[in-house]
Amino acid sequence: MPQFIRKPYAEKFIRDLKQGDIQIVLAGMIISKTDQDFFLDDGTGQIRCIFEHAPDYAYLRVFGTLIPVAGEGFTVQVDFVQDFSTIDKQLYQRLKKLLS
Repeated sequence: MPQFIRKPYAEKFIRDLKQGDIQIVLAGMIISKTDQDFFLDDGTGQIRCIFEHAPDYAYLRVFGTLIPVAGEGFTVQVDFVQDFSTIDKQLYQRLKKLLS
């Protein structure tokens, strides 16, 4: 019986996204949203995230699949979101920079 192993999600900044990144984690604020998508800003850039019923969290982390879009960069097909509105945003960003 074949086994399918999914690669782990990789924590990224939007500015550092590149071809070859697949399963990613981004944290930031929603700057605009519709019923089917939202734009996330992590302080290094903005990206469109496809996800029905965008949450109302002040700050969140998204886990998803990076999709290249010709001439526009990337979009994220979100698998799930995590409420990050209660964490220390500056401390989290510093830790993320140290780990990258």
